[in-house]
Amino acid sequence: MLQATNLRKTYLLGRTKVPVLRGVDLSIQEGESIAVLGASGSGKSTLLHLLGGLDSVDKVGADVAAPSIMFRGQDLTKISTGKLDEYRRRRVGFVFQFYHLLPELTVLQNVTLAAMTALGAFEYFRTRSAVRAHARELLERIGLSHRITHRPAELSGGERQRVAIARALINKPDLLLADEPTGNLDRVTGASILDLFTSLHKAGQSMVIVTHDETTAARSDRIVHLVDGRVQAG
Repeated sequence: MLQATNLRKTYLLGRTKVPVLRGVDLSIQEGESIAVLGASGSGKSTLLHLLGGLDSVDKVGADVAAPSIMFRGQDLTKISTGKLDEYRRRRVGFVFQFYHLLPELTVLQNVTLAAMTALGAFEYFRTRSAVRAHARELLERIGLSHRITHRPAELSGGERQRVAIARALINKPDLLLADEPTGNLDRVTGASILDLFTSLHKAGQSMVIVTHDETTAARSDRIVHLVDGRVQAG
C-alpha cells in the first residue's frame, strides 16, 4: 500500500538545525497494523505527519538517495498540492492525542464535518442524508449513538477520542494514522480505545499508531522502533 524511503526532516530552531528524521524506510501492507515505538523526541509524530501529507520531506543533494513516499503507485513527494490535498481528505484518517473537536458543534456535526471538507459543499448537500446515516452507523459502532446531540464539553475524554476516531473514519480512509491516541487518557479508558482500534483492524483497516508505550505497541502486527530519527528494528 505505502512504501516510504529515506525520509529526512530537519527543523530550524532559531539559527540551529535540528535533525529529527535521518533516513527512515517503512513499508505498510494492506490490512496491516503497525506500531511506531519510541521515546519522546525520537521523531514518531514527524514520521506520521510525513506519511499523512501534513508536512514535507527535506530536499537532499545528488549524492543522497532521493526520499519518496509511494502510495498506490504515486509518489506523495512529487504530486501537486491539489492531489496531496485529495490524499489527505480521502485516503487518510487522522487521530490525534488531543481530539481537536470543534466545541460549538454536536458529536454528529463534528463527524460529518470531515465529510463536508472532503466532498465540498455542493456534493455534501447533495448526499448529506447518506453521509449523516453513515456517521450515525459509525457512532453506534463505537458506542456513542446516545451522544450524537451532545457537544464535546459534555463528553468524557474517552468519548471525545471515540468521536475523533469516527471523524477519521467517515470518509472510509485506506490508512488510519493515530498519534499517541491514548496518551491523554487514563489506563482503563485508554484500554477501551485500544480495543476499538483492534476491532477496526480485525475488520480490515490498515493503520499506523505511534506510541511510547510498549503495551500499546504489542497489540499491532508489527513494531517499528524509532531511535534518534532512525529505524532501529522492525
